Amino acid sequence: MASRQLLALGVAVVAISAGGLTRWWLAPARQTPPGSRASESTGERLARMQREASLDDAPAQARLATEWMREGLRSGDEQHLLHARVAARRALLVDPERVDALKVELLLLHHDHQFQDLRDASRRLTELFPHDAFFQGLLGDAELELGRYDEAETAYARMMDLKPSHATYTRVGYLRLMRGDVDGAISVLKLAATSADPRDGDTVARALCELGDAYLARGEPDTAIEYFTVALSHAPGLDRAHAGRGHVLRMRGLPDAAAVEYRAAMTARPKSGHRAFLADALMAAGREQEAQAEYTQAFQDTAQDAREQARLLLDLGRDVAQAEVLARRELTRRQDVFTQAVLAYALVSAGKLDEARPLAEAALRLGTRNARLEYVAGLVASADGARDEARLHLDAALRGFPPLPPRQLERARALLGALASPSPNVSAQALGQPTK
Repeated sequence: MASRQLLALGVAVVAISAGGLTRWWLAPARQTPPGSRASESTGERLARMQREASLDDAPAQARLATEWMREGLRSGDEQHLLHARVAARRALLVDPERVDALKVELLLLHHDHQFQDLRDASRRLTELFPHDAFFQGLLGDAELELGRYDEAETAYARMMDLKPSHATYTRVGYLRLMRGDVDGAISVLKLAATSADPRDGDTVARALCELGDAYLARGEPDTAIEYFTVALSHAPGLDRAHAGRGHVLRMRGLPDAAAVEYRAAMTARPKSGHRAFLADALMAAGREQEAQAEYTQAFQDTAQDAREQARLLLDLGRDVAQAEVLARRELTRRQDVFTQAVLAYALVSAGKLDEARPLAEAALRLGTRNARLEYVAGLVASADGARDEARLHLDAALRGFPPLPPRQLERARALLGALASPSPNVSAQALGQPTK
């Protein structure tokens, strides 16, 4: 019975469109496969493994799928992920209970933003493999993206009971950060950093970046940049470390230096988010022509991520109606606070305050310290005439991380200035909407 269920699961997840993985998934340390050669490049090693793996050798295909998946997550190369899909499928056709291949398919569901399918599949696999912490972790990841934070916490607690580890501590720390418990997050993320295999520089560096992000949330950028800098000594070129340094440099009023860091992040991992940050830094430095080119490319790069495409449209003041369509569509796939905030942003920009208000409130319900969440809450509160509330949110947005784009920084400052005015029409004027 279990074999039939697993085969059905494998068939169900084989053909899925491309998407983006949550920033805090940490792949396990790469193990040197049997027969590998130390002098081989990553591409050469994977190509050799593919040549040597018989199509009907489930263990070999599963190892190949795992390696392709790991390198795909590190590099962001969609071709690597395509190879992982094919190898995992081959392994499961031969052995439907091949656990490592099933794990690759779950990671692909996560990558493709198929969070409901991920939750259903992970839940089934936690029943079939109740002592495997990995499946509890992926169940928690799915619940997190679906906005079911209590359920995510339960899954992570079970994961902790089964296997306290770097991966477990990272998840628990991130969830605490989401809930606004920054000090608690830092405590757990320090455990994550110390429990990482010191021989695996990449994993150690990513753990240090998690701590850097937590110190940014606590309002300690000087401490944060130290963590990002040390992370680069463990994994030179790590994109997250460069991006973190870029955030701090932008807040210090050094946009050109920030642009160097963001470009290094984008070179290491060409993500639309890194490119958008680069464009923000270039715009802040007065290099508008370069910035516009990067914004255009960033928008093209978000084709498979409706939430990010909607956010970019809104940031650039383009096609609010299309941004609303995209954000509504994404909310059917995941109901986390960031997706709720983007839709609230689109709705308040379209003058649909009654719809925007509950979404903005929902986006703040955890107490997450994030500049974008605060910015959207400030826009909504201002449009609602709640001056004191708007000032609190906009001030937090200006001081928070990651830094707002220049256009939004300027708008937040202008809105704060307008809120100090006694004019009864201040919110409509500041938002650029018709006064009534």
